[in-house]
Amino acid sequence: MFNIRTFSFSLILLPCTSFATVGGPQNIEVLGYEGKEQKVYVLKHYLDGRGRLPQLYYYQFKNNTQPEKLIQVNSLYINPKTKQIDYDQDSQRFDKEVAKIKKRLTPLVPIPKQSIKIQVLKKTPSKEKSWYDPQQYIPKYTYKYQLSNKTLKSQIHQAIDYRHGLSISQAYKIPQQQKILAVVKYLGIPFETGYTIEDPVLLLAKK
Repeated sequence: MFNIRTFSFSLILLPCTSFATVGGPQNIEVLGYEGKEQKVYVLKHYLDGRGRLPQLYYYQFKNNTQPEKLIQVNSLYINPKTKQIDYDQDSQRFDKEVAKIKKRLTPLVPIPKQSIKIQVLKKTPSKEKSWYDPQQYIPKYTYKYQLSNKTLKSQIHQAIDYRHGLSISQAYKIPQQQKILAVVKYLGIPFETGYTIEDPVLLLAKK
């Protein structure tokens, strides 16, 4: 009887272990600047249990009235069989295409992160049901913020943070441009022990 009870107890515990490590941070990789088309490419990596392909974006400066707009690339994610966007397909073809893009790029020039100022325009506190117990609530903060230095500033951006506030994790001068690319980091995923999110933010000349 003891053995049967022990075996049954083990079966109850097994499904829980599959949920142990499914979260993860979202990190920005700055790829570089393409001079001919005046584009800056970045990759957002989703480091969770799903294993989806990273998302490729770019900023377009040439003949563009909205250079601060981050443009999402979809063409590299088309599944050859289904002809649909598929973020969960094998990465081999995607990696080859990204490698081709990297060959055309000039690295951005790192600058001190401390040279970028985060101005919080509005901070709205609230609460959200926790992932581990619907009866428990965790603090949640919605930020509206703007980045700036002596001569450049960003548009107003929004971030939802669950603990640590906003910080600058990366900052770069863009070659041949009067522009800076900064990366803002915050605890944006409250699942499990909490995971950080990074967002790219472009700074342009002050008007």
